[in-house]
Amino acid sequence: MSGEERKETTKKRDFRSYEDHSKYLTQDPLIEVREYPDQIRILVEVSDQDPNSVSIRPIDTSKIEIIFRYRGRNIKKLISLASEVNLNDYEVRVKNGVARISLRRNQ
Repeated sequence: MSGEERKETTKKRDFRSYEDHSKYLTQDPLIEVREYPDQIRILVEVSDQDPNSVSIRPIDTSKIEIIFRYRGRNIKKLISLASEVNLNDYEVRVKNGVARISLRRNQ
């Protein structure tokens, strides 16, 4: 190929934009458990402002399951608590996308 020149042919290329991969990346909601002398408070990042959209299902006296919506997904989280709580006495409040769940400790 010493005497031959290489001719480049121009091909029409079809450029496609990159697919948005952020739809495959999931971010878990932030969950924080705080212990106080008389209660345990759980802070959960949620999407809805309605306290009825957060439901609590007791597993036993030291484990609960929290069900809520976060960024269009239904989330279930199992939370193990350091001390036993009264499962009949709890309160759920939602403000600015954060659910505050207060559980009374067993005396």
